[in-house]
Parts: sequence; C-alpha cells; structure tokens
Amino acid sequence: MPVWRKVCCAIRRRPPRSFPPALAGWHDPSLAPLSYDPEAARAAFAAAGWTPGPDGILQNNGQRFAVDLLTFPDRPELPLAAAVLEQLLREVGIDVTINATNASEIPARHAAGTLQLAVFARNFALVPDPVGTLMQDYAPTGDWGAMGWSSPALTALVGKMAAEGGSDHDKAQVAAIFQAELPVLPIAWYQLTLAVSRSATGIVADPYERTFGLKTADLVR
Repeated sequence: MPVWRKVCCAIRRRPPRSFPPALAGWHDPSLAPLSYDPEAARAAFAAAGWTPGPDGILQNNGQRFAVDLLTFPDRPELPLAAAVLEQLLREVGIDVTINATNASEIPARHAAGTLQLAVFARNFALVPDPVGTLMQDYAPTGDWGAMGWSSPALTALVGKMAAEGGSDHDKAQVAAIFQAELPVLPIAWYQLTLAVSRSATGIVADPYERTFGLKTADLVR
C-alpha cells in the first residue's frame, strides 16, 4: 500500500456516515456505509463521456477535469487532508489544485457561486443539538453547506425540529437524507482522546463538554 494511502486511512478514520456515534439519535448505524471505489468512479465518468487523456487526467471534448480545492491553515490538519484528497482524486483522473487561503474565502465563493471544492471542519457538537448548525449550513442560503443543493424535506424537518424539538425518527430521516444525497462528503471525524488515571473514579466523558464530572470525581484511596 502506498504511503499516502496509509496516511489517508489514518487521517480519515473511515467515517461511513455524516453524524458520529457521539450524536445519539443522529447516528444511524443501519445506513449503508460510504466507501471509496475508484474503479466505480472511473466507470461512471466514462459513461458520462469523460475518458483519460495522455496524462491520465479525464477529459471530455478537449476539456480537462481540473478543479480548485480551497482549504485554510487555521486548522493544521486541513491542508494535510486536502493533500490526501488530491491523491485520491488523481487516482480517479481528476486534477486538483490546492489553495490554502483564508477561511472566509470558502463562504465568499459559495455565495458567489464559484466554489468548486473545499475542505473545512464543522462541529455538530458545539451545543447538544446540531439543529442550529444544520439550519445555518443547509438552508437554501447557507454559507458552509452544499452549494447549489437544497432539500425541501430537510428544510421542513430542521424547521420543525427547531420549533418543536425532534424525535429520533426525525433525526433518522435527516441522517438518511444526508447519506442518500451527500450534500457534503464526510472525510474525517474529529476525535478527542481522554486519558484517565486508574487512581481516579467518577470521571465523566461528555462530548459536548457541558460537564467534567467534578461533582462525582474522586481519588482512589
């Protein structure tokens, strides 16, 4: 296995769905997981008229499949993830130019309709309910969601959940829409590692960081 592929596996942690297990109700393990299948991708492009040129890059009627990928260095892992994606897409036949710029450039190009690809990080766990982030990102005028994509069903569900609260069924429907239509591609889940000494008890690991379990924490004597 090439080194870059090993790095890719380490970075991605192979997230099969948009919502991680820490988001109870939103994470649906029954959904068919996402996968990386370059052969199937090449076959789909060939069916659409895109064939490899002399340099291996796909072309159609003389047009090369070349795109710009924006990211930002504020999060040091993002340019590295972008470099791995560049290699993965090149394996399919897509020429990617990475542009590590200011984070504000992504929503700016999104609004202008000129964004092609972007690697960025979003936190669904800033508050215990990700509805606020979903409303901001995936409303028809969202800044960080998928450009040119909208789902009336998702908009209605998220609006209902914001006003009335959502059931597990509502959350599962949102997760199913994300998995079926892929407004964005999840490439990595952020992982917070917690280490607790054997001499401590009552420690609480809260992914939302609302509590650190200080009331129940104690030392083994």
